[in-house]
Amino acid sequence: MRAAPSLPELQRAFCAAVLATDTSLTEWVSGNGLDPKARLQIYRNIVFNNLAAALRTAYPAVLKLVGEEFFEGAAARYIRDYHSTSGNLQDYGERFPEFLARMPEAASLAYLPDVARLEWARQESYLAADAELPDSAVLAGIPENQQLELSLHPSVQLVTSTHPIWDIWMFCQQTTPEHLDLSGEGQTVLIWRDAQQLAMQPLESGQRELVATLLAGETLAAAHAYAVAANSGFDVAACLQWLLQNNLVTDYSLH
Repeated sequence: MRAAPSLPELQRAFCAAVLATDTSLTEWVSGNGLDPKARLQIYRNIVFNNLAAALRTAYPAVLKLVGEEFFEGAAARYIRDYHSTSGNLQDYGERFPEFLARMPEAASLAYLPDVARLEWARQESYLAADAELPDSAVLAGIPENQQLELSLHPSVQLVTSTHPIWDIWMFCQQTTPEHLDLSGEGQTVLIWRDAQQLAMQPLESGQRELVATLLAGETLAAAHAYAVAANSGFDVAACLQWLLQNNLVTDYSLH
């Protein structure tokens, strides 16, 4: 028998045995009535089931679109190729959208990776940090100076797609869905956390450019310019008022 491995070596071998088919650890496993491979398979099943459950929780719309069998097969391959780096299962699955984009069997579902991106953005929004909301009187006193930067709530997420992802996501919420209509134009969806509930709204082009530019840390003047370029009739005052009413602006500073 080889020399006993060190603790770090044993830990690495255990991970390899659980997440793949590495059998080099079996000589150091006490089966306690079971074959060592069968004993390791118990741990492998637990890990795969937990990680698959995390993916199912994070991506319910994807699951509904592709069905149980397809999703389980995709999840098994993802778990094999993308290992968890966090002790929190809510952190697992970030790269699932890019995995779906490269998955040959999903090539005919061109919209699927963007639906997954929308669902992961919902996950990130729900888990985002809280923020102190300024007094309404302070916000009311924002100077009429567009050379300022507005800070949006940490939960604000923006997902833009060439596919009608809002319509697809809404289709997945129906208990008795009808035929999925994919003929719509691309959509942008704004996601934020309202108290402990997630909120979402599709945005038109001017709203999209305003929010995206503010999220990038640019000034209100730059955001306004991009918004008007996308939609000549864009009403920046109405959009800002909507952001304020929904507590999405948490601070401002002069540039």
